[in-house]
Amino acid sequence: MQASIETVAAAVSEGALVEAELACRTLLQQQPALEPALEWLAYVLQLQQRSPEALECYRQLTERNPYNADHWSNLATLLRDAGRLEEAERAYVTSLRINPSDCIVQGNLGLLYMERGEYVRARSLLTEATLQQPDVMSVRIYAVMACYECGDTVGVEDLLAGWEAWPPLSEDLRVDLAWVFAQLGRAMEAERLLHETTNASAQRPRTAARLIHLYERVNRLDEARALLEQLPEPESLTDEVDRYEVIAAHGVMAQRGHDPLMTRNLLERLVLQTKERKHRGNLYFGIAKACDKAGETVGAMQALAEAHAIQLENAAQLAPELLEPGVEPIAPSTLRVEPSDLGTDEAWRQAGDLATSPVFVVGFPRSGTTMLEQMLDAHPDLVSMDERPFMQAVAERLQQRGVLYPEHLWSLSESEVDGLRQHYWQLVARTAMLAPGQRIIDKNPLNLLHLPLIMRLFPKAPVILALRHPCDVILSCYMQNFRSPGFQVLCSSMERLARGYVNVMRFWVHHEALLKPHVLRLRYEDLLDDFEPMVKRIGDFIGVEDATPLLRFHEHAQQKGFISTPSYSQVTQPPNKRAVGRWKRYADAFEPLRPTLAEVMELWGYDF
Repeated sequence: MQASIETVAAAVSEGALVEAELACRTLLQQQPALEPALEWLAYVLQLQQRSPEALECYRQLTERNPYNADHWSNLATLLRDAGRLEEAERAYVTSLRINPSDCIVQGNLGLLYMERGEYVRARSLLTEATLQQPDVMSVRIYAVMACYECGDTVGVEDLLAGWEAWPPLSEDLRVDLAWVFAQLGRAMEAERLLHETTNASAQRPRTAARLIHLYERVNRLDEARALLEQLPEPESLTDEVDRYEVIAAHGVMAQRGHDPLMTRNLLERLVLQTKERKHRGNLYFGIAKACDKAGETVGAMQALAEAHAIQLENAAQLAPELLEPGVEPIAPSTLRVEPSDLGTDEAWRQAGDLATSPVFVVGFPRSGTTMLEQMLDAHPDLVSMDERPFMQAVAERLQQRGVLYPEHLWSLSESEVDGLRQHYWQLVARTAMLAPGQRIIDKNPLNLLHLPLIMRLFPKAPVILALRHPCDVILSCYMQNFRSPGFQVLCSSMERLARGYVNVMRFWVHHEALLKPHVLRLRYEDLLDDFEPMVKRIGDFIGVEDATPLLRFHEHAQQKGFISTPSYSQVTQPPNKRAVGRWKRYADAFEPLRPTLAEVMELWGYDF
């Protein structure tokens, strides 16, 4: 049979790839400049998983016809698959220069930026591509992931709107979408997506591994362990992604166990398999925690140094202004309301009452606020919201109106304040349903920087200030993988973290003295030392008659499902003192911080 483009196409459709390749090569011997024959040869070589040879064909095609956008796009994809990301980027950019409206190429370039951890650039390309062709689900889902990584919650919600009506997704896209839902705390939707496969026996190990991550995250450990036992051995998997995900599933479950050496070994394997440096940060945080459990303080600090270096690079991309000299990462801590700002009219203090005001739980992160929230949420008359930034949203509304915040809060009219109060309750209503007689628990650690706003809106609200040994707080923050760029910068060094802690506490002390809130200062160590009497004290403070349900908070937390904060696993355990005084094992690291921390140590009654 004489070779022709038609015979090549027919051979490919029948799966006769060897015959198709032979026909392509025959055509090229007869007509070396026949571009379609070289295109088919590249495609046939790809189907045979002979990517280096296919790549060379596409390179020849770009040389022969440099104005064909598809040639550059195909070359770029093979370069990206080969890990040659800089060359791939140049090829994608060239393709887009020829055909700027190709949303698939935009999506592929955005995905390349995602792989490199360049989320701002990725978000721009992927969201633009989604606007052009909203029904290309792969591009839309990658756009969602990029928005999430950039902290663009509005973009995430906009892109996810109506997702239930989307056309059927491939298994890989379902897994990626489930990951987003899991990060957002929408565990039911994530689980539904991970279970959506027509043939469970054909489910990829990657999917089962992600389901293990989800079960671990919502404290369904028995189900996670059962599924883990069904996973194949990583060494038996030829697919790199499947192998990586299976090892990661073993790693996350090992972190819930009692073998820190195994955890460290698994995470170090993942570091070696993670090509892009920017994706290793979370692994180094895990390694540090494994070292800490094993008492290997030197190894923990080395891993944390690596983790924070990577995180600082990410923060520089998302919020470069935070790295400018002299910039305070938590800028509100430097602001002050002065006595002259309050005026002489004290009528504002009479707004509302204790029974209808929110109960605010505040404190520097890692001070025990999550345990307090779960304790209060265990009471049938109290409902928590799992750390929502609603006071921040109210503050931003004011700033958008040009109000100097917080200094000019007392220049607002009562009708303006009532409007802000209504806006707050509208935000609450989207998250929590209150039955008659129930009260809301607003736990957000850094709401302590919104004390002026709390007092202006709810002057009779009970405010619990969670306190813990400053050194334990700083160490715990330093060991956490925070997503906020501000906190990534703040926690990039223990020195910077100590200064930030002091600034925040100075803000609180100044405004507590000025505004005189209804406040309970609660030291974490005192709570653990004298648990039942302290629980009764908390109940009396917020005005509940029977505080007994607070004693069994860990049982309530086990049934709750998703808990957004890093201590989601600890609060399902009975109260214990394992984390008290942990900083002493790192005493050398705290020695340079003594002058900085002396003021707050004395203030809260702690010793070095």
